[in-house]
Amino acid sequence: MVGFRVGVLVLFVLSGGVALGEKAFTINGVTTTVEQVAQKEKAAFYEIEKRRYQLIEQLARRRYLESFWQQRAAKSKKSIAHEKKDYFGKNINITKKQISEAMQRFKDHPQLSKLDESKRTTEVKKFLRDSAERNLLNGLVTAAMNDKKLRIDYPRPEEPTFDFTIRSNEPVKYGPNDSDIKPVGCRGDSCVTIVEFSEFQCPFCARVLPATKEVMSRYKGKVRWVVRDFPLSFHDRAKPAAVAAHCALKQGKYWEMYSTLFENQSALSDQDFIAYAEKIKLDKAKWQACVAKPAAELAFIDQNMQSGIRAGVTGTPAFFINGRRLSGAVPFARFKQIIDEELSKKQK
Repeated sequence: MVGFRVGVLVLFVLSGGVALGEKAFTINGVTTTVEQVAQKEKAAFYEIEKRRYQLIEQLARRRYLESFWQQRAAKSKKSIAHEKKDYFGKNINITKKQISEAMQRFKDHPQLSKLDESKRTTEVKKFLRDSAERNLLNGLVTAAMNDKKLRIDYPRPEEPTFDFTIRSNEPVKYGPNDSDIKPVGCRGDSCVTIVEFSEFQCPFCARVLPATKEVMSRYKGKVRWVVRDFPLSFHDRAKPAAVAAHCALKQGKYWEMYSTLFENQSALSDQDFIAYAEKIKLDKAKWQACVAKPAAELAFIDQNMQSGIRAGVTGTPAFFINGRRLSGAVPFARFKQIIDEELSKKQK
């Protein structure tokens, strides 16, 4: 086992239908099988198989709905277009209250704000009707699957998980505040562990901070948060900023520097870093000595990045909740779903 069932996940590779046991390549007489590649590159293989499953699922849904409308048309002896219009007409009722609420909700939408009230109303009505039609169609498919009229026989790919060994010198916190660096409640592997791959010039990393703070507030005592550097090549100040943060870590103030750097993403010069070091009350001489000769910090940052690459990280932010990947500036609800699932496992 390598975090997911390779035998189920990757039945075939790409369109060639290559089985896992088959040879992938041979170097100097030593052969590597497809299964060995899948074990090494499980994130990439999962994405391939997930896309395959999604294509099959989309086709199945489309084919079922086609048959649904054809059967109705055959029974009524009317056209499919007539049946769709009749079905939607009977099952969709857009109320004035819904229109009013949607108008208020979308009042600042950049495209709608340019239109006069009549045209805005027309667009909102269309949006509501399209949404209602999608919901009806989704309901038809769900009912068909419940009644076994539709069944996806192709196996759903199992989500890969990744193992991260948390090192003793990594920045870890246990609550929403920068000072929450001592374990509260859970300890070590008894916590739900969230590993964040991010960098200080990434706008999406800054955007997700309110959600991550809410996570650490609501789940204090149950979660530990670990940050790993993943400086992107096109952000020239990301790595120097990471060095500044790791040099602050030596004085127990990584999270204070972390917060300060994200609060000042547009000001990440060397002089800015010095000002931030003073602001968070570091021993300035020790911090500057560390920044001046950062070989150990750069090696640590590279180790962090390599661990992300092995887990399939290609951009930031990326999060792993007990090894389960969550990518992008996602809302609190996405974190909550996975954390609650992981906590429920611990209670069994």
